[in-house]
Amino acid sequence: MALDAALPGFPTARALSRGLTARVGLTLVVCASFLLRVVAAGAHPAPRYFPDEYLYTALARAIGTGHAPALRGQPAHVPMILEPLLAAPFHALFSPEGAYRLTQIENALFMSLAAVPVYLLARRLSLSTRYALACALFTVAIPDLIYASYTLADPVAFPLVLAALCSGVAALERPQARTQIAFLVFAALATLARIQYVVLPLAFLAGALVLDRRAVLRRHRLPLAMFALPALAALALGPSRILGIYAPITHLHVNGQFAKWALLNLFLLAFSTGIVLTPGAVVALARPRGRTETAFALLAVTFVAGVVSQGALFGSNGLDRFPERYVFTILPLIPLAFGLYLKHGRPGRSAVVALSCLLFIAAARIPLAGFAAATGRSDSPFLAAVARIEELVGTANGSLVLSLAAALGAAGAFAVSRGLSARVALGSVVAFMAAASATAVAADARGAQAARDSFVAPSASWIDAAGVRDVTLVMTPGASNARSIEQLYWNRSVTREVTLGGAAATDPYVAVPRVAIAADGTMRNVGSTILFESYGATAQFDNAALIASFNTFRLLSAEGAPRLSLLEWGRYSDGWLAPRGRLTIWPDRSGRTRGTVRFSLALPPSARAERISFGRTVYDVEPGARTDVTLSVDARGPWTLPFSSANWVRLPDLRHVSVRSTRPIFRRSGARPRASRSQA
Repeated sequence: MALDAALPGFPTARALSRGLTARVGLTLVVCASFLLRVVAAGAHPAPRYFPDEYLYTALARAIGTGHAPALRGQPAHVPMILEPLLAAPFHALFSPEGAYRLTQIENALFMSLAAVPVYLLARRLSLSTRYALACALFTVAIPDLIYASYTLADPVAFPLVLAALCSGVAALERPQARTQIAFLVFAALATLARIQYVVLPLAFLAGALVLDRRAVLRRHRLPLAMFALPALAALALGPSRILGIYAPITHLHVNGQFAKWALLNLFLLAFSTGIVLTPGAVVALARPRGRTETAFALLAVTFVAGVVSQGALFGSNGLDRFPERYVFTILPLIPLAFGLYLKHGRPGRSAVVALSCLLFIAAARIPLAGFAAATGRSDSPFLAAVARIEELVGTANGSLVLSLAAALGAAGAFAVSRGLSARVALGSVVAFMAAASATAVAADARGAQAARDSFVAPSASWIDAAGVRDVTLVMTPGASNARSIEQLYWNRSVTREVTLGGAAATDPYVAVPRVAIAADGTMRNVGSTILFESYGATAQFDNAALIASFNTFRLLSAEGAPRLSLLEWGRYSDGWLAPRGRLTIWPDRSGRTRGTVRFSLALPPSARAERISFGRTVYDVEPGARTDVTLSVDARGPWTLPFSSANWVRLPDLRHVSVRSTRPIFRRSGARPRASRSQA
């Protein structure tokens, strides 16, 4: 006993035990999260967040082969280079499937490690070890960890942002070179992962100015100097050159909807955490005590303002949905601030009650069902969970469940202010988050499996397996971007993309050339091997052989440049004709287009009669009957026949169609069918 008292500098056995227990607990949280996320990734067999997932993968492939960042062979200047750098070794050493799975495992590790800086920040704020572990558990329980299954930059950026905030609080509390360098490193890495986190240095600067005022230059010389260098570079080069392929965001502007979307983002973030913690967290941030808490409050508030403003900017400029993917890094800050509220003795009861009532009223007046419908949930795992609940119990019952959850959350926040056990409050929130996360994972797995079944061949790398190289994807009008990007994602041999007619490119990141068709049908700007998308166009080639096919894709190899003999715009791959379209036939080597084209028109027995015209000839197509069409062709150069229908119907997949048509067959006068002729 006397010896222990005489040696106060050495940790006691109890202190060692507490430290060891905390390390073990934190390690268990990280490992459990990692294993669960790896299992969840196993149920996510295909990417579906396009074009972003393909963008990062294409950049990683280019780097993995020793080239500069590129997209389909074209240089792509990107500011968010960290994730492609980390994934590049996988693409250099493994197949596309292997690289995909290894990237998911890497992402699961990164997102699970986010628990560490949150725990350390909680301890820096003098919160108890148990509470710090609860904050770490909260961090890995949020629904947004499903992004570990995606090949995006968010999993890499998530722990780096939280590490930057943790080191930033330390650097503001005690300005030292060690803590300042740590913040600079983590903030730079987070920004290289996602350019939106350039708000971190700005938040630090705002906190330093408020905390140290006139002494800011003396105490923060190092970070200020390091901030000045990239700022000067950005001014010299201009925002467009710095942002690269994301330069179009410089055209976004603040409008009358900005405030609405900012408040909506804050409300949905509060709702996604069960509401219970938010009122107390807000009160604690408004009333910090001491330099450490003040540093945390300033950094947290300015960071939240910056990130929410970014989300509001996108929402008010046409995104028109909750951009949870852009703001979910805010969520781990809520239990930290709530811990300060508990530590201070639960002050500001009136403010907590007012905020609780305000959030409950907002939940009653803002229907989440509208945001969770269709594409509204594409950027929000929480809304994806909401949509899944509504599918299981019905929209009306789902809304009732959500209203009840909001009421319980608001009541819980009020009860906490009146003395409800913090363990009960935080436990209920973690349980709520875990349930929402499990529901989001289930919905995500189902969506990813549907994407795999619909868009990916049984052998995903079927084009690579054909042994071809330098394949050009030919996009045609009406083609599905998602279906096409899946082929680009899984097949490294597809190195270029072109558009035919008025087709749209798969993504806006790099320029995509258009195909020029010569007078004899030769396709220019393409190589000898093409991947033709025949969803909304029917083609026939004179000199191309079919190598392989999947769904509406035809892999063709030509002798020289592919040469079209026939192309029908507006004929879908299942035979339905669009309300308008045209049929073009190209001449033979003599420059003459002469022969006969035949096809048949039909309608299902349950349909109504339709009238369609081909050129000046009108055909009445009766349900259940077949109408044969034979047209004689005699022209010099290409021959074109437009078709149109005054009436149309809309199919369940939202296509507007008129009648069904067999594939047109053109027989040249005096010509025999060629064995080498291929159809697409």
